[in-house]
Amino acid sequence: MAPGSEHNGESSPAKPSVFLPIYGNPWLISCFCLVTKTLIPLVVLRASVGRCHDSPMPAAQFDTAVRVMGTVSAIASGGDPVNERGRAVLAELKKLIPFEAAEICSINPLTGASVQIAAEGYSDQVLGQLHSSDFHDLMDLLGIKETGRPVRMKDLPGDPLDNWAVADVLYPAGYAEGLTMCLRTPDGRVTGVINLSTVSTSHPSDIARDAVANLCGTLGNLADPLQSGRWLALILGAGSMAVGLDGAGCAIRLPGLTGHKLLTEGTDLLEVAKGAAVHNSWGSFLWADDDDWFRVRVVPCRGEQPIMTVVSMDAIEIGPLSRRELEVLTLAAEGLSNQEIGNALVISNRTVASHVEHILDKLSAPNRAAAAAYALREGFIMGRVTRYDG
Repeated sequence: MAPGSEHNGESSPAKPSVFLPIYGNPWLISCFCLVTKTLIPLVVLRASVGRCHDSPMPAAQFDTAVRVMGTVSAIASGGDPVNERGRAVLAELKKLIPFEAAEICSINPLTGASVQIAAEGYSDQVLGQLHSSDFHDLMDLLGIKETGRPVRMKDLPGDPLDNWAVADVLYPAGYAEGLTMCLRTPDGRVTGVINLSTVSTSHPSDIARDAVANLCGTLGNLADPLQSGRWLALILGAGSMAVGLDGAGCAIRLPGLTGHKLLTEGTDLLEVAKGAAVHNSWGSFLWADDDDWFRVRVVPCRGEQPIMTVVSMDAIEIGPLSRRELEVLTLAAEGLSNQEIGNALVISNRTVASHVEHILDKLSAPNRAAAAAYALREGFIMGRVTRYDG
């Protein structure tokens, strides 16, 4: 539906008036815990049949609501591509709200633009309005982004036709009711929007609205454009140093990962990483910062927006090789001869040959090719070697 608000600028948002009951059913308890992802005391939940604004709901609708919540949570947190999960979420929600049109979109954290995840039923014209900056401004004005609560046409203050999105977009398209909710992650970031529209004024019911409200955080994570970075945080380990790069090479902070001065915008390290990222494949190189050494990994995130690449780094010991030997090994792996290495580093051919001999001995490599292959395989290539040969 078009955005509405359950409060005006002078009053606090209304508290949910409907809670899904658990009634001691172990299966329902497990579903609820899956949805909320926290073991809150179950005593705070209360029956809502007598409090619904609509006619009393049969117990079957409560069961359906909780089942849908559990299934949606499982789908949203799965490992399938985000578009497939989005379509599966809409199919499941349709069991609770018989909508004629629906969509889930993410919000680009850099531009604020809507990026469609899944949609059905809406015309391109309606979707264009729902993705417009005017629609986002209207959600801000009505406090929808701030509350994270779903809002139906009937929940709007005053006459819904005073809302341009209802009067000029949805009603003319044949939709008489619906629901809009901004998706928020548990840490409070607005990551997307869900819109559902119906031709019947009976849907969504109060209980369906509150079921969707309970899914706000779950769907917020689904729509989170930084979700690929979150998975990398799990892979790399808590506290790992990493940053994301968008398509233009701008740095984006990744939730769950720490930063570093070398991973800030404009550093030489990130410039080298951007060069490695154009190959759209995993890359690894060494980087020195005074006396500290880091292994840097460049990881592409195919199909994820806005993050296109993740650059991570870990402090390491470079082992038996000296810095000069690493420079020689890096240039040798690039195919330079002893003469060319000497010219680049302003050292004699004899010194280069001595370094190569030490490298082969320390790496137990039979020849230069084997040493270069080892360096490439194990990530012992320096990201930058200062050269003096122009």
